Amino acid sequence: MCGVFGVATARGRKLMLDEQACVAMCERLAHRGPDASGSMHAGHIALAHRRLTLLDAEGGAQPFRSTGPSPRVILAFNGEIYNHREIRRELTQQGAVFHTRSDTETLAMLLSMRGAEGLAAVRGMYALAAWFVDSDELLLARDPFGIVPLFYAEVPVAGGGHELIFASEQRVITAHPSFRVEPDFASVASFLEMPRRTFGARTLYRGLLALEAGETRHYDLGGDRMRCVRSARTIPASTPTPCSLSDAAWLVREAVTESVEAHLAADSAVCTLLSGGIDSTILASIARAANPHLMTFAAGSDTDAMKPGSDLFMARHVAKMLGSDHHEVVIGGEQFVIAWDRLITEGAHPLATPNEVAIALLAGAVHPHAKAALTGEGADELFGGYGAPLEATLAWIDADPNHDAHSAANFYRTAFGWAPRTLVTELLNHDTVNKFGAMHGDPLGDLLLDACSEAGDLSQIDSHLAVQRRVNLVNLLERLNLSLMRGSVEGRVPFADVRVLDAAMRAGGAHLLSDRGNDGGVATSTLVTKRVLRRAFADVLPPEIASRPKASFPLPFESWIAAQTHWIDGQVAQEVFSPAARALVRTQAMQHWRLAWPMLNLARWLDATFG
Repeated sequence: MCGVFGVATARGRKLMLDEQACVAMCERLAHRGPDASGSMHAGHIALAHRRLTLLDAEGGAQPFRSTGPSPRVILAFNGEIYNHREIRRELTQQGAVFHTRSDTETLAMLLSMRGAEGLAAVRGMYALAAWFVDSDELLLARDPFGIVPLFYAEVPVAGGGHELIFASEQRVITAHPSFRVEPDFASVASFLEMPRRTFGARTLYRGLLALEAGETRHYDLGGDRMRCVRSARTIPASTPTPCSLSDAAWLVREAVTESVEAHLAADSAVCTLLSGGIDSTILASIARAANPHLMTFAAGSDTDAMKPGSDLFMARHVAKMLGSDHHEVVIGGEQFVIAWDRLITEGAHPLATPNEVAIALLAGAVHPHAKAALTGEGADELFGGYGAPLEATLAWIDADPNHDAHSAANFYRTAFGWAPRTLVTELLNHDTVNKFGAMHGDPLGDLLLDACSEAGDLSQIDSHLAVQRRVNLVNLLERLNLSLMRGSVEGRVPFADVRVLDAAMRAGGAHLLSDRGNDGGVATSTLVTKRVLRRAFADVLPPEIASRPKASFPLPFESWIAAQTHWIDGQVAQEVFSPAARALVRTQAMQHWRLAWPMLNLARWLDATFG
């Protein structure tokens, strides 16, 4: 994983930042790429890069300049291309000549020979900026799962005109001297409803946008003004293939096993994060078969270290079963709040969930031993792992006669939001509500409606799994990336892989329902979460792992956040939140943690950023 920063404007203009200033901006991403750095500046466009070296340390320096007679491309790239050898063989047959082992060169050559359309052949995670020198076109692109983030903003500059700024983290863009740093109160309100830092393209900063999963944006820099000439989103699609549970399980086992093996490819050590649940146990089992020296890492609270059934206890059990080199991070309340504060103030954004603290602390433990870690994000969204939400969704499918996108979006908002929308305005003071009301849009509502509109037939469970991938998975992957990269560790997610997704979608969500029998002449069924995945890896899942209930927030943060309720009375927080809401957090944070957690995160972020 790496860090990308760049600025661009029309060819007839000169960037306000010289190369030295661009390099200084990119240094804010040094934690994402501590091994090397590089930059280029062509007057109207500049690219800078920080590198975490996992493949071909000598040959993959960036920004990378393509070679050969094809159109010239200069590439700054963040991610890993797992099928780059396959792509390389195909391009070689078409006349390409390669000089390194790096997947960066493969990607640069692919773009040079095929343009953005070539990305359809890529299997991996990426956020990239590619300058096509001869046509003076800039391409920004992000992988279809949204594993790797990329943010951008257009800002006016002195003397007229605009500049495009893009970076792997928001805080680099907000540091640009021409970016006006303001909160987007519509997104702030959405955060209170459903804590996340991005809602489609919108972020918590006004005018700062996120490239969406699967999105490409093409900018023409050759005219008298810079303009975006084309943008598109790629949505993975496949049709369920009627097959038996056994056939579906075999299809999934093949895909997941091959994906884990592909994600282990590196010149540096790759470890596995282990929670003792189904997903991480499957990944660790496959990885251990490929690597007899596999390292596994687990995190949990100091109150759960020896408690049967806890993450630490179960991970220890799995590690012993596998014979891995196991490491633990035991987290106490004081350590939690210190790390929580640091992540908000250094990252310049609130946290979406308490798990981000545990992930960041894990990264600190992993970093001395490995540069990359396999994690289980994606399994729940691909294979149906959220029991209560799925039960509620099945009930909605049975109850709603129309299954239209608006009805589905309202259902998701009501069923899975942290705070009811009607309550949000009461949490904010009147001045803030007026600011919110004066701004257009409903970021959360727009995201949910778009996801439901794109998902297909909403009377089918497969369509709702597609909604979960669009709404939930992108958020999970973003927080994983940003949290692990605070410790200079690359997160690799074998379940969030195009071949695994294809297998999961072909198997279909119908297998989630197990026939229970006949009740008064009516056929009945029972929901079995991750049923195909469980069947696919039944031989590596001990009964105590296979039957273990899912825990969304395994840290006892409800009691820990009480120590930080003074954040709600910070200077900016007092202006933003109503007196009644602040009193509630101050006195009943534990009891009302679904309100207290997002409010305290926003309060600390607002004071640290705007105070």
